[in-house]
Amino acid sequence: MIDRIWLQPPLAIARLGSSPVPCDNYRYGPSDLTPRGTGKTTVEPVESLDLAADGTLTTRMPQKVRFKDADGWRPVCPFFEVHGSWTTADGEQRTGVLTADVLAGLGLGLGDVRWQVSVANLKAHHITQQQDDRVEARAEVRGDDHQRHPLAGHSPQGAANPLVPAGKSLPLGSVQVPAPNAELPELRLRFTPGKGFVYGPTDLVGRQGDYTLPQERLFLNANAPWSTFLVSQLSNDRRTFPPGLFAGAEQPLRASQGLVDDVCDGTVTVTLPGGLTATARIVASPPDFAPDRRPFVSLADGLADRVKRAEVRDAAYVAEQQQTSLEVRDLFERILETMGNMNVDVQNQRVLDDGNGGFAWPVPERLTGVLLALTDHGRRRHRRYAAQEVLEDVLREQPDLIERRIRPPAEDIDPSYTDGRMPIGMRGADAGPLHLTRRQYDLLTAWAQSLRENTEPGT
Repeated sequence: MIDRIWLQPPLAIARLGSSPVPCDNYRYGPSDLTPRGTGKTTVEPVESLDLAADGTLTTRMPQKVRFKDADGWRPVCPFFEVHGSWTTADGEQRTGVLTADVLAGLGLGLGDVRWQVSVANLKAHHITQQQDDRVEARAEVRGDDHQRHPLAGHSPQGAANPLVPAGKSLPLGSVQVPAPNAELPELRLRFTPGKGFVYGPTDLVGRQGDYTLPQERLFLNANAPWSTFLVSQLSNDRRTFPPGLFAGAEQPLRASQGLVDDVCDGTVTVTLPGGLTATARIVASPPDFAPDRRPFVSLADGLADRVKRAEVRDAAYVAEQQQTSLEVRDLFERILETMGNMNVDVQNQRVLDDGNGGFAWPVPERLTGVLLALTDHGRRRHRRYAAQEVLEDVLREQPDLIERRIRPPAEDIDPSYTDGRMPIGMRGADAGPLHLTRRQYDLLTAWAQSLRENTEPGT
């Protein structure tokens, strides 16, 4: 008897891509960030799964990772595995991945497994708050059905003025259940996201703006609330911040062009007889245009800040020097990678153009052959800080460095991102200045304080 089931991973992020070939699996390899090292982030392939149109699943070891081919970006298509705990016929308690053999031993078959995937694109609905602007898709698949099933996005049934007209659909991806085999017997489902296309209203050609789309993608309702939306209707509503969230916001009238992309998010649910159900979340997002540049605030950092914020305020946690130092080193490696992915000169010039020159960084003297003087200077400086020995010495010598140069979390600061503190010229989704999480900031300050406490007097 199966006691409980769950899905792994509980949350997966798919990435759009127009190529029919999914991106291979990869991981970050060892990066040489010693003072005299290369400073390069390495990416190396790992074993990947190929899923054929008939559901056949095979393994392959790529020789290299390709993120793009002649058809465009390769999509990231995550798998979901069914895990559980069960009691065998002889009374033994087991926990692990559910397989076709485990089901058979418990008197069940693949046909008893039910998958349900529900996703939606609610960008337009988020702003207009009109049910007619919702785009939703749903697929239900049996465990013994190994064909690919499209996720066709529709407006709600009965909508008076639907964004997606009757008889049309907005492709939000597809799902497929692999056929278990001797080498790969696990119960899985694969989610394939959309191609990264944009769709528009039937009258897009006659609208003010420079947006052009293929005719086959111009089928949205030109009279839907989203297609006729004006920002002035919600001038004080935070849902329209930061400015420029949608096509048309840059025009004088700030009128929506009625464009919708094929991103989505939703749930993946698996059900077994006896009322056993497990649900995971799926999110489809744009391609990673810089796959070897990790952000200094990741999804994992955000989740850790929610559930593990207090642990870094415990003196015993910071006293564990090896673990704390590894976390700080990882943070500054990611800061270096972020610096390698941005043009600081442009961000700084934006501050100057806004009339906030007093808050801009002074542009260093340009070296021969260096086109972006400030960017080059920042990358060289952060390259040094990625070497932990250098960072430790700097923090010992300049006790106020963190306070002067690193922006604390949002609740402590004036909402301005032009104050010269790191990260410079970057803002979050709420248009406020981007910053470390509270957990990251508290860990960094506590670690710096411990360095100074362990410094020999007079040195």
